[in-house]
Amino acid sequence: MKRVINFSGGKTSALMTILLNPTDEDIVLFTDTLREHQKTYKFIDDFEKYEGIKVHRAYYTHQRAPGLQGFDALTKWKTYLPNRVRRICTEELKIVTAKRYLRNLGVRKFENFIGFRADEMHRVERSSQRYVNVFPKYPLVEKGITKEMVNQYWLTKPYTLEIPSILGNCDLCFLKGKDNIIKILQMYPELAEPWIRDEENAGAGRTNKPTFIKDISYKELLHIAQSQKTLFDLDDALPAYNCSYTSF
Repeated sequence: MKRVINFSGGKTSALMTILLNPTDEDIVLFTDTLREHQKTYKFIDDFEKYEGIKVHRAYYTHQRAPGLQGFDALTKWKTYLPNRVRRICTEELKIVTAKRYLRNLGVRKFENFIGFRADEMHRVERSSQRYVNVFPKYPLVEKGITKEMVNQYWLTKPYTLEIPSILGNCDLCFLKGKDNIIKILQMYPELAEPWIRDEENAGAGRTNKPTFIKDISYKELLHIAQSQKTLFDLDDALPAYNCSYTSF
């Protein structure tokens, strides 16, 4: 059976991929929202270079947003912005995009390898794999691999992901929470631009301006970040809510 390996661009899924020793018949799939930190893309490039493993990269597109890909395409044609209640970004940019990519390759029945660790059993238990002909596998759980073991492994490699884990996935995802976004913007204020643009474009001509986070805009979050003098350590920051992309 075809194996599809979920590659998020982080250290955990990269280790899982290496341990699975994929062949040319397997599909290591990265669904790119185009809102990842630049060092995530560097890590993926380094991974391919050092490990000799091809990463398939899939991008969301829509006929109502010609010429655009990823998050930009989604917010261009949708009449509302993604938010914690209506997480259309996860559904459209990850799940739908992955399904479409695999269908185009003729893949409809496969084992779906997911990089949950042994110290993330709550994520395994909440995983909502309910699709016919898709068979979830959790190899890191089976091997008892924890976050500490993942971090120790990457100390042995000539390359690694050079950003704190809080910057993984979409760099300023609203699910990271206001406090973490403010902390990130203190160090990386340039990341705010596309998120501010999304909110301003979505709110053009409207009295009630839509925002990703209820009652506060990314422009306001940037202002708060630039007004604060205390710098925070991002290494131990954890998202306020999980963005679990696990299924097709």
